[in-house]
Amino acid sequence: MKARIRWERWGPLTLILMLGVALRVWCWVGPDMAWLSDESRFATVVKNMTNGYLPDGPTEWFGTRAVLLAPAALFMRLFGASDVSVSIWPFIGSMGAVLMAYLLGRDLANRGVGLMAAGLVAAAPIEVRLSGFLRPDAIMPAFVALSVWCALRAARSESHATRWAVGGGLALGAGWSVRESALIMAPVVIAAAWPVLRRVIVPGIIGAVSVRLTTALVWVLLGGSAMAPISSAGGELAYRNPIAAWNWSESYTSQLLHGALRPNDLLFFAGPVVVATLSVHWFREERRAILPMIWLAWAFFYLEFGTLLNVTKPYRYLTLCVIPAAILVALALDGLDVRVAVVAATVLSVWVLSSLPIRRYRSDDVVLLSRVSAQLAKLPAGPIATESYTWWTKLHIYRATSRLTVPKAEDPAFSTPARIRQLRQMTPLPLVTDARYLVTGPVHPRGGWPKNWSQYRETVPSTEGLELVADLGRAQIWRLPVTNAVAP
Repeated sequence: MKARIRWERWGPLTLILMLGVALRVWCWVGPDMAWLSDESRFATVVKNMTNGYLPDGPTEWFGTRAVLLAPAALFMRLFGASDVSVSIWPFIGSMGAVLMAYLLGRDLANRGVGLMAAGLVAAAPIEVRLSGFLRPDAIMPAFVALSVWCALRAARSESHATRWAVGGGLALGAGWSVRESALIMAPVVIAAAWPVLRRVIVPGIIGAVSVRLTTALVWVLLGGSAMAPISSAGGELAYRNPIAAWNWSESYTSQLLHGALRPNDLLFFAGPVVVATLSVHWFREERRAILPMIWLAWAFFYLEFGTLLNVTKPYRYLTLCVIPAAILVALALDGLDVRVAVVAATVLSVWVLSSLPIRRYRSDDVVLLSRVSAQLAKLPAGPIATESYTWWTKLHIYRATSRLTVPKAEDPAFSTPARIRQLRQMTPLPLVTDARYLVTGPVHPRGGWPKNWSQYRETVPSTEGLELVADLGRAQIWRLPVTNAVAP
């Protein structure tokens, strides 16, 4: 009897969490490490941290995002540098979003709504796809949701409101240390705590600020600048007039409309579902939907207009809207069998994600590459040459034993066409003559490669006459006759 009660209480949520894990593992393709991408630069700083080098300099300003990078560095230290260790923390963050959707849906309405909201987040294509990338987009929304949930609990607690407020502040502060824009969501947290705001606003602020102050203290103890974690953003950002910069073709509204009818788009069917849901709540005058509607509206308004100040509009930012949108859909479908909604969402997600061409590269650019990396770990350290930029940059990062240089990145939105063409080229290209090993294997060119990588490939020598160090079937490691090679 007790086992049955426990299953009825926790079983459905456990199955939904298992579904989320299964979809994310199935879709995982490892980091793509595109040229000058945030992901490759984050991974570089994480590797430096595991090698004992604190982020430093204007191109590493994001190194002060402690809650984004420190856990990733810990996993890399525990499990070694690999695609898997780089992906663990965003995977946890994405699954945290599933759990938070359940808790918020349950507390705003009932357990059925919570389960349905969790199932929708577990199966959301954009969440599943980004769960394997070391970017803030898979991590920050869970901390924002945790902060909103703590604020909601504070508003409903008679004796522990202050504790919940501190918890909400800590969660928002943690989100702040993942990406600074988490603070933009503070009005939603305030709305959740509105009935007791006067009692909890100060403890909440103390909780949020304490995270950054703690980071600053740790930074000072490690020899860094106390102001770096507080000011954080920095030298690479530019600003513009958001009204003048807005245009329809690049807007999120346009992305949602265009993606609505494209089965291979991560936003497929998302726009019509959200519009229909909002219409249902408007006619029902559903009071339970007020908070998630405020949350979704504020997040979308910020993404549509606020981000124009200093960034372009990648689709990945829309993860900030997934949890409130899922809660609103679940509220609109309250009373429907949860299993029907979750199965429908899963089928749609699998349909969308199975069409992504990048999945076919996993066996080579993840599995085979991990075998190559493990074999290289047994050899004396040295620079590596390979025709695949994906392989080169991963091995360059994962096998590094000294400090890596983080290149400066510029947003193309703030550059001239000539400068954009220049930014897409890797300057300087690595020298094959400096390499100690040549790795041969499958080559899958991608759009994120440097535009001049073909020039490097032309300098890669033939394997004729080289010493074969390891034969891994579809990949081989050769020793190059270089006398001036240095460790990476």
